[in-house]
Amino acid sequence: MLEKTTTAMLQGLTDPDNDIVWREFDARYRPVIERFVRRMGLPEADASDVTQDTLLKFLRAYRAGSYDRERGRLSSWIIKIARNCACDMLRARAARGERRGASAYAVIPGENQLEIIWREECRDALLEAALARLRSETRTEEQTIRIFEMLTAEGLPAQRVAQETGVTLNDVYLAKHRCLKRLRSIVADMSIAYELE
Repeated sequence: MLEKTTTAMLQGLTDPDNDIVWREFDARYRPVIERFVRRMGLPEADASDVTQDTLLKFLRAYRAGSYDRERGRLSSWIIKIARNCACDMLRARAARGERRGASAYAVIPGENQLEIIWREECRDALLEAALARLRSETRTEEQTIRIFEMLTAEGLPAQRVAQETGVTLNDVYLAKHRCLKRLRSIVADMSIAYELE
């Protein structure tokens, strides 16, 4: 996963029989889109539906030739599709009486904020994928990775991590250094997949 550049992947999406490329595209963007629309205030079930709708509308429009790289980044186009799908969902909920008036649309951030949210969600997805790759493709010991996660993801102080894992404080700092060095390399290789270069 994440090995193909966006350009190569998009070329593969023009072939309706290329399930491998579609699955890779889906794996790359589904979690980002779902978290993106969740941050617009949609509950989990609605976010899942909006994500599926976004991906299908993207694929249909892309295969119909609607995407022009000269007019903007792929991410900007996906953001617009997701935003429109989210608005459609909110309109439908408002029509059913679940939300009324302007409050039904108050959760949709402005265009600049949507770009920021998208980039944050892409970075989070990229870091998760990079950490998974660190686990599966390097010889980094699980305890070293666990120490790193305790420090960074959980925000625990180094002293506490040392106590809980039974290692020295120096070992904690070495584990962090090793993981950061390897993760930086992995992230650099994978960044292009999310257009974060």
